[in-house]
Amino acid sequence: MRSSQAAIDAPLVGEEAPSSRPGVLAGLARLGGLGRLGMPELLARLRAILARLSDTQLSLTISVALFALSAWPLALTDVPPYQDLPNHLAALTVMTHPAQYPEFVFNGFLKTNAALFTWLYFVSKVAGVALAAKLFALLVIALNAVVFPLFVLRVTGSRQKLVVASLLIWPMTHNWFVSMGMLDFACSVPLALATLLCLLQRSRAPTARNALLSLGLALLTWYAHVFGVLVVHLIVGLHVVTRASMKERVAQAKVLLLPLLPVTILATASLYQHVTERGGEMTGYMALDRLLPPWELAYNLWAEWMWGFTKLSITSFVPSVAIALLFFVRRKEEVPFFSRAAFVVLLGFFVFTPYIATNWFHVNSRFIPFLWAAAILRVPPRLPRWAVGLMAVSAVLYSAGMGVDYVRLDRDRAKFTAGIQAVPQGAKLLPLLFKRQITSENTRSLLHAWGFYVTEKETSAPLLFAHSSSFPVMYRDPPAARFNHLVLESFAPTMSSPHWMCDILRSAGIVVDDCDAEWRSRWSEFWKDAMPRYDHLLLWDAPAEVQAIVPPAYRVIFREDRLLIYERVDAKVASRLQALTGEAGQLAQE
Repeated sequence: MRSSQAAIDAPLVGEEAPSSRPGVLAGLARLGGLGRLGMPELLARLRAILARLSDTQLSLTISVALFALSAWPLALTDVPPYQDLPNHLAALTVMTHPAQYPEFVFNGFLKTNAALFTWLYFVSKVAGVALAAKLFALLVIALNAVVFPLFVLRVTGSRQKLVVASLLIWPMTHNWFVSMGMLDFACSVPLALATLLCLLQRSRAPTARNALLSLGLALLTWYAHVFGVLVVHLIVGLHVVTRASMKERVAQAKVLLLPLLPVTILATASLYQHVTERGGEMTGYMALDRLLPPWELAYNLWAEWMWGFTKLSITSFVPSVAIALLFFVRRKEEVPFFSRAAFVVLLGFFVFTPYIATNWFHVNSRFIPFLWAAAILRVPPRLPRWAVGLMAVSAVLYSAGMGVDYVRLDRDRAKFTAGIQAVPQGAKLLPLLFKRQITSENTRSLLHAWGFYVTEKETSAPLLFAHSSSFPVMYRDPPAARFNHLVLESFAPTMSSPHWMCDILRSAGIVVDDCDAEWRSRWSEFWKDAMPRYDHLLLWDAPAEVQAIVPPAYRVIFREDRLLIYERVDAKVASRLQALTGEAGQLAQE
């Protein structure tokens, strides 16, 4: 019994295993006969097998488990139910059919924020669009699953902390940025951490090999998203300036910053291009800046990194609280690169950076992954057994909940796309969404579901991300402000009823005497401009009072659940329909 107990405790106290450890596959092969054992013997045998693995083998074994826990729900749907993904798929259609979309211009592949679109463009030619999107999502989840355990192992140098961290980091593999479909940025986070790992090794023992590897990883990070490279420079810069002597600062600057110089130039050029892009007409005169109150910032630290789609994945709150408490208790512990000073600076950027700035959305939230990365490095070398059990149960519930949510969100998508067959090829389709989600609570999962109509029928794409060169395509010439996607996207939900419209106007300091008259007038102006442009309408969850003021030039050709598809008819038919509508109204009154 005593030897069995020692085998159970060994991995948690971090005893080094013998040097003659088997490979990962050999170790996993031993697991086959464990099903016949009782729980104490099972745990003892399992931990004995894991103890024989080298540190890197153990890290990769943990990565396999994290990947399986997070990635299996993708097998349940044809297309991952991510908020922004349909918009990106629509952009791919525009890229591959330029003659069909002369209003857009392609920005090319040699730019930051291009990894997803380059992947989709080439892989879809072989695997199809849906499978290409799913494979990229799997790649991002796999990168997170591999890098985060290795990050903890290499920075802390502790096998024990690796084991403890593995019980806490499972929500980070399929994180909120993945659920949002912000896959380029989600890809850049593990790449940025991998770059820092390589630079950490270089700071201790510089070689030509780790110089080239650092440069290569930094280039990949920049290609995925420039924000990840900016954080790498911030962390490395803080490491350099906090060295004890000027001599050491100069030495570390040469070792760490010189290999990054080509990427530094690229990142500077990308950032300059981004912040100097013209607004005005190109952004529909929208004010792209927003700060969040403190309580929202605190909420976002969890919700915009650890939480999934609905309350079915709310058990991610358990490791979030555990990591935060452990970090607070062990906050004085110093670790390479992610020092206390680095954490304070990252936290300062998160608190004081706008939520929306220039052409970026969720700007300050992009610091959140690196705050959690700094915190997870401070875990203790062991946890109480009750905590281990709690984390394991939470992980299983989270994984199961995500699987259920994938299925439910896919049903929402099916409801939204039920009218695809009613829309002709190449239709000028105007989507008006009055609600952006049904099931999801932490994403607006249907916000860009109109993109499936673009991919299937090559319809118009008036809500495509197109106001910045950071996107794969952008407006060739700015459209009328009313039809800029930033303006058009918010028009329907803010105009769902006179009462709602006036509440929004009052919050902006605008008083309207007759809300109903103002509401009808604004809709009338909108329809006057929209009818010549669009021969089909898609109304999702439109209130009855909005349906009542759709011009008679449009007739319903598809109706199911919350979805309405309209087709524009010619003037004679429209006149006749209007007359029939009037006659029906008179008969109803009589």
